[in-house]
Amino acid sequence: MWEQAISAVQNEDVKWLKDNSDSFREFFRRENLMEKGKLSPEALEMHYRHGLFKMFLSKSYGGLEIPLHKGGKWIENAAYLDANWGWLLAIGVGGAYFADYLSPETAQKYFNPPEALVAGSGKPSGNAEKDGDSWQVNGSWQYCSGSEQASMFTAVTRRGGKNLAFVLPIEQAEIIRDWNKIGMQLTCSHSIVAKNAEIPPDNFFDLSGQPRDSSYPLASYPFMLFARACFVPVVTGICKSLWDHASELMESRKEDWQNFQPGRYEYLLQQKKEFLHRNRHLSSHFYKSLRKSWQNHTEGKPVLEKQVSKLGLDLAEYQYTSSAAIIPKLGMQVLEKDHPIQEKWQNLQTAYQHMSFQEY
Repeated sequence: MWEQAISAVQNEDVKWLKDNSDSFREFFRRENLMEKGKLSPEALEMHYRHGLFKMFLSKSYGGLEIPLHKGGKWIENAAYLDANWGWLLAIGVGGAYFADYLSPETAQKYFNPPEALVAGSGKPSGNAEKDGDSWQVNGSWQYCSGSEQASMFTAVTRRGGKNLAFVLPIEQAEIIRDWNKIGMQLTCSHSIVAKNAEIPPDNFFDLSGQPRDSSYPLASYPFMLFARACFVPVVTGICKSLWDHASELMESRKEDWQNFQPGRYEYLLQQKKEFLHRNRHLSSHFYKSLRKSWQNHTEGKPVLEKQVSKLGLDLAEYQYTSSAAIIPKLGMQVLEKDHPIQEKWQNLQTAYQHMSFQEY
């Protein structure tokens, strides 16, 4: 099923996505080897073959170099099929941002292999102490989505009075299988721990500095804007799937509601129409602005950072609040733990909790 799903994701095959969302959900669960997520070797091989984790990576590392708006749509479509899959793609492609902050040799070592896949955390933890020609790192980092299938970890630690990012080889990290949130249960978003890890100097990089020049200038694009370009599509895909299932529920209950609760169906139908209209408008503006932003960036023009960020945040907030408002109107059955709408709602809550959606 991977071939058909990946083709539908990449080619915007809306009919296939909608017709197969339930069967893909079950398929995706079977394709995971652990309770909290670990993609099978066959599943990973399909991802490598189609470059899914390298969509935003330079061709010099075997990447696809696709525009951000196009990759965002791929992530959205994957999240529509299964929130866990969309999240794993959004996280997995994010590490491409770091490649051109590393030396050419180090970047080739870690990012060129077909199986290159980053998991990690941006929250500073622990410290690095000089140890001969290398640095000894100790620390722990939470919420490293995709940890079970990563080829490398990235994290941030204190070194010489400054926070620096670094590549932590998987053989020097311990996975603590502690992911226990209400949603995104198959994202293996576990903690990792480094104990006296020996990290060579070339594995450290400073995101406050200047990246190396590249024909695919992702590393010089604003980091938070890139993060939102990856995560807003996850929320969008989950939300679209939730509302499609809500629509199916409305139709299945139409006769009962019209007989015993006059006006309920009409009310829900109106809410659905309003959501579809508003969501289509907000989504279109977000993707159009993201497309223009990336085009401007490649041409050395202003990237419309405030505009794209606001459109992305407005879109995600509308989707979250609209979904929260419709859930109580759908009846008690959507509170069943294994109901598709309840599962999607919990996934949406978990995704929207990400720091990229928060502004203070």
